[in-house]
Amino acid sequence: MNPYFSLIAALSACLLFGMPGHAGAASTTSTAPADIQTPTGAGKTDTEQITQVLTDYMEGTANGEPEKLKRAFHPDFKLYTVNETNNLLVRSGEQYIANIKPGEKNNRIGRILSIDIENNVATAKAEILIPNYRLYTDYFLLLKYHGNWKIVQKSYTWKSLPQRTNKILFITSSQHTYGNTKLNAANHFAEIVIAYDIFKKNGYVVDFVSPKGGAIPLGYIQTSDNTQKEYLYNGEFMRLLQNTATPEQINPNDYQAVYYSGGGSAMFGVADNQGIQHIANTIYKRGGIISAICHGTAGIVNLKNSDGTAIFSNRKITGFPDMFEDTQAEYYKTFPFSIDKEITKHGGNFVYSKKFGDNHVIADGNIVTGQDPSATASVALNVIKAIQKN
Repeated sequence: MNPYFSLIAALSACLLFGMPGHAGAASTTSTAPADIQTPTGAGKTDTEQITQVLTDYMEGTANGEPEKLKRAFHPDFKLYTVNETNNLLVRSGEQYIANIKPGEKNNRIGRILSIDIENNVATAKAEILIPNYRLYTDYFLLLKYHGNWKIVQKSYTWKSLPQRTNKILFITSSQHTYGNTKLNAANHFAEIVIAYDIFKKNGYVVDFVSPKGGAIPLGYIQTSDNTQKEYLYNGEFMRLLQNTATPEQINPNDYQAVYYSGGGSAMFGVADNQGIQHIANTIYKRGGIISAICHGTAGIVNLKNSDGTAIFSNRKITGFPDMFEDTQAEYYKTFPFSIDKEITKHGGNFVYSKKFGDNHVIADGNIVTGQDPSATASVALNVIKAIQKN
């Protein structure tokens, strides 16, 4: 392959969380359980301990786990906001937890924006996105006592979001190395940002998912490219890559297409992830578009029709061929399979240009694939064309 400058982004992973229930009556007392516990933060920094407390809150709210909320809250926890009628709403921790139904998950995507610590007092700020509904901003006050950090207060506000239906899901990899080696692997930054830029400018909402969620490794970055440079220094965009969703947090019915980005990481953990398979298969069976670029084509090899045949059987497919791989190199020896051979094995007609950087793209029905990074823009434009035909 042509050489690229590589950068691995080891960003902190944040988790899904949100607001339970609706506005209720103000409370004057709290009867949450007593909170004197054995210190749980041994060996951890204050920031790590607070992150864990917020994680308990996030997971407790998002996944219907009241016990995690009880662990995160101070017994006298209070929640404050100003409701739609411009009145102050106050709820206790007990009321908040009562609105959480065990096992009931919510489609809410959030991220920690900041943590500020001074001695035994801390504040934290977070955003929670409820797609097609609201974007919440949460402000937390925490105290450390008996060796543990607890949330004692939360205030929040929100803004309404426009109803949007044109959505595309980018499927990325969580893999930081080639197999079990120490060789760095990464998602291809240009294959992400070039497609993202085209979709956004054409009015599409783009979400990101990875097998493990959270921050993904990034590489093949060229700051001499204006589009890459623009997004590399765009904090809002980079937070999306820092906080990718897990497959369990994605509702396939929200999307018209999936886009598998490439890079060496794409060879690992994507194709065999059943959650991602379910998402892509559901979208495809609803008439949605499956698209992939370069090594991203590896992600589609296990996608099946209801009769068990590959969705690409008897279709033309392209991706990064062995012709341009160094098949004797250590990185290649870690690959679980050869893309072109695996596509062919499952009945696909793998075709490619013998010229690297030839902008080679194939659109066959509802499947759009590109050979290498040079085809990224063409893949995105063909996806839009295919959506508009549906």
